[in-house]
This record gives sequence, C-alpha cells and structure tokens, in this order.
Amino acid sequence: MQTLFNFVKSSFIKRSLRQQQKFALTDLTQWGLSINPQGHISVNNTDVTDLISHHGSPLLVVNRNQLIKDANSIHNATKQTGADAKVVYSYKTNCIPGILNEIHGTGIGAEVISPYELWLAEQLNVPGEKIVFNGVNKTDESITRAIERDILAINIDSLSEIDRIVSAARRLNRKARVGVRLGFVPKAQFGLEIESGEAMEACRRIKQHSKWLELNMIHFCAVSNAKNASAHCRFAEKSLKFIHALKAHTGMTIRYLDIGGGIGVPTSHSMTNLEYGLYRLFGSLPKPPDPNAFEDIYTFTGRIGKTVHDTSARLGIEKPSLIVEPGRFVTSRCEFLLSTVLSIKEKTNGTKFAITDAGRHSLTFPCEFEHHTIFTADQGRQRKKEPYNLMGRICTAGDFVMKNVLLPHLHEGDVLVTMDAGAYFSSFSTNFAFPRPAIIMVSDDGTVQRLRHAETFQHLTAMDTTLHEQHPPLQAQLFQTALSSSSPSS
Repeated sequence: MQTLFNFVKSSFIKRSLRQQQKFALTDLTQWGLSINPQGHISVNNTDVTDLISHHGSPLLVVNRNQLIKDANSIHNATKQTGADAKVVYSYKTNCIPGILNEIHGTGIGAEVISPYELWLAEQLNVPGEKIVFNGVNKTDESITRAIERDILAINIDSLSEIDRIVSAARRLNRKARVGVRLGFVPKAQFGLEIESGEAMEACRRIKQHSKWLELNMIHFCAVSNAKNASAHCRFAEKSLKFIHALKAHTGMTIRYLDIGGGIGVPTSHSMTNLEYGLYRLFGSLPKPPDPNAFEDIYTFTGRIGKTVHDTSARLGIEKPSLIVEPGRFVTSRCEFLLSTVLSIKEKTNGTKFAITDAGRHSLTFPCEFEHHTIFTADQGRQRKKEPYNLMGRICTAGDFVMKNVLLPHLHEGDVLVTMDAGAYFSSFSTNFAFPRPAIIMVSDDGTVQRLRHAETFQHLTAMDTTLHEQHPPLQAQLFQTALSSSSPSS
C-alpha cells in the first residue's frame, strides 16, 4: 500500500513540475517590476537586493506605482457603471495605514469589518459617506460611532443587530443608514437568507423603525478571487429579484446594490478543493494561473453594470447604483515579500529543503491555498531549475512556504521574491517566535518610505506585566526603545 501511495505521489509531483516549467509566469512587468543591468529584479529602478541590505530580511515591499495603477483602474472602471457608483476597499485584505492612505488618495473609500478598522478609517480621515461597516462582531460602541460619523451604511448581518442599532440611534437622536446582507452561501455564517424569509423580515423591521433607520442598500458577498464576473452577475440578479419583491411587499426602494469583493488578479489564483487536497496529500502544486483567462477590470465591472441595468429594467424597478468592495485586486500585485535562503538540506531520498526566514506560520499563510509565483532576486545567472520544499524557521513541518516548487539551483544567501504579497500576507502575519518584519514603499523616483517598523524584542513584550515588574526602567522606555532601534535607513 505504501509503495502504491509513493508511486501516485511521485506521478502527481512529476506532473506538477512539468506544469510549472511550461506555464510559469515569467513576465515581471505584470507586477510592475523589471530586471536591471546587474541581472537583479528591480522596483522603480531600485535593486531589491539593496533593499534587503538596507532594511533587513525578511521584508515586505510595496511598489507605489502598481498600487496607484490598480486602485485607479478599478475606481475608473466602477465609475463607468454610473456617476453615483462607489469603490470601498476591504481593510481586512491589507490594513497597513500607509497603504490605505495611498488608496484613499485615489478616491476609494473604506469597507470595514471590526471596531478597530472603523476607528482606523476615522483616523485616516475617510469621510463617513465613503465607509461601509460589515462584519458579525459590531460592538455597541462601534455602532454608536458609526451613527455619529453618519457612515454610508451599517450592513445588518443578524436580526438582533436591528434592535441594537435602533437603541443607539435613539440615544443619539439621529437616524442611521443601514443595509441588509443577503446570505447566499448556506454553509457560511454570514448574512440573512432569502429562502427562509429572514432577509425580508429584517427589511420589515427596519421599516417599522423608519424614524431611526434608513434602508440604504442591499449587500452580498458570495465569491472569492473570481476570474470573471459570471458569479457576481448571477448573485446581482438574485439580489435584484429580492429588491423587486421588497418593493412589492413594503414599498421600499433601494439606493445601492453593494457587491462584496472577490475580484481576482491574473497573477494569482485560489486552489480548487481538488487542487488543495492533492497539494496537502502529495505536495503537488497546481498549474500556475493563465493571465489570459482573467477578464480585464473594465469588462468585469461592465458586465455587472449591464446585468444590473437590464435586470432592473426587466423587473420594472429603479436601478440601484453600484458599490464594489474589492480587496485583492487593489493591493495583491503591488506588494512582494523578500526573504533569504538560510540553509540547504538534501535528504537521502533526494528531497531538497531550503530553509528561509519566512514561512507559513509567520508571513506566507496564503501560499498554503493560493498560487504565488516565486523568483530568485538574481535573474542574471542561468541555473538549472530544481524542485525544493521551501520552509520557514519554525521547528514544525507545517511551517512551509511552498512544497515542490521549481526554482533555480539555490545557494545559501539567495534572496527570494514572493509575488502578490499585498493580499492577506501582513493581515495573517504572526510573531510566532520571531518579530514581524518591516514594510517599506518604493515610489516612482526610487524614494523609500518606511510604512511599518520591524518589530523588536521589546515590542513583543510591551504588553506583558511580569517583565516590566522585574525591570521597572524598561517599562518607561519601552516604546521609545522599540522605535529608535528600528529607525528608517532610507
């Protein structure tokens, strides 16, 4: 039985390596990068190996040009569907304030799911009319603050939220703008189902409290990392049929149809259930994505806009304006992770391990279930490609970056460049045994801006009382020490 398993495993891995060789993404311009005369990957004429030398490894790097390009493209594409259409960026995708500032500078608003994210949007001076508050954990304090800010909508996710919002509105003597999140995924905990009647019941209760509540939108989010708009169009049509029924039963009209995220990027894709199962069982990576299989963003939003227009006309209802909540599309391609090969180990069975300073338990969790292209920073040397198990530095077999990934023959000290790190890498990052790295942004003129300091040992213990009680002077100087020891060197 073990022999059969090994044969099947070997067959899948060999197929994976062939696919990696044949379909590998090699065009660095897809991420706004290039190769300099030294043969190294370069971002805005800045050698990435120089960034490692100046700012340490591992290191998250934001290409400002690509960030602004992608933010502007989805903002403009959405605006073409109607003058009142809006884009609100999903904070959970990448919640680094320096990145968010750049996004908001293009006119994009904020989609938040927690009291912290709502607070952060306020700190970044996002106008209330550009904030949508989603999520299943809205505290009374955050609901109160959302009403005070007069945000675009608090999207209701359960019937009990309605009474809590009404109570807060009464205390403030102010009307709250709300939406209803439709639940289209039966196995998920999000939203209110149409079929059971709870979505319609929520709308009825909102109408009963019309002195305090204004139903401003219908919201859904039912797909992730989509290659095309087909699923969005299907769920938009279903939402519009609900809006039609709502008009018939209650007389209420809806101003906005809020379409939650899920817009994919052509350089990365989520594994299917089958691909994920084979990867975890055999270590066989799925085929890289085909960029030509992804709709461009103008076609993507245009199809959604046409579906909303045509369906509204067919149903005889007022066409709602679109709100689009992208995350990945805006930031995925603009950020990459630099890491360093610390050691190479080859087992007697031929398996090669490359130990790096970035792994699944610290920085690369999305690589477990998504395709991410990895380059060596030095592209000038011609080296035969070999399969490696890229590992992190935590003492567990689960701390991998990628298994059986085809890379040029590696040496200790090689710098690896993991692409599409702008979606969920920093959001899922941890300081499991090691401090989290710095995050920098490189502008078009090569200027480097420190967006986040690397964590220090002092930072990791900043909230722990025992160490402070044993070392009282440390407590008074802790945060200043943490900042000064990781000051920018740009």
